[in-house]
Amino acid sequence: MFKTLAFAFSLCLAASGAAAQQQQSAATPDGFTGLTLGETTVEEAVAALGQPDTDKTDKLDVSKIEKWLDKRHSEKIFRRLSYTKSEILRKLELSFLDGKLVMIDLEFKKSYDPEKLPNLFAVNFALVGGPSPLPNKPGEYPRGFLATHFPAAYALIGISPKTFILANCESAGGGSSPGRVTRTRQISRALERK
Repeated sequence: MFKTLAFAFSLCLAASGAAAQQQQSAATPDGFTGLTLGETTVEEAVAALGQPDTDKTDKLDVSKIEKWLDKRHSEKIFRRLSYTKSEILRKLELSFLDGKLVMIDLEFKKSYDPEKLPNLFAVNFALVGGPSPLPNKPGEYPRGFLATHFPAAYALIGISPKTFILANCESAGGGSSPGRVTRTRQISRALERK
């Protein structure tokens, strides 16, 4: 089942612009292939994706935006289901708190252009770091700037009313090309620092 959903996701990745927004989207700001942050239960995820490769309790890996989140993110209280058998994704991890989905972590095998992230998730993204650090106030975009050089590794942040989306990117050795997205994490704002 996971392979079928990953194939649907690959079709969404292949689409661009308006076509990506018009078709049944595999990813939205608040979900992935029918799984929705704050709504989907462990049982529903397993019914949709099949048995996970691993099922354990751990903390969340939310580097770069941890200052926006409640301290619970660093406690080993999140049930994490991991799936690894896909042609498109290296790994899909789903994290649950109190039985509800709170984070979707996608690790990509194939290249995905960082400039197409707004088409995939239907939110704007901003560079984090350099002259534009993550603001202290949760949900506030970093100050915009025009990048003329991309480091070997960098991050982008997208914000929706219910979700923070962190995208890790790499640029081959750094340079003027934005490179590729290696990983995205959709984190429910139910975990936002109050």
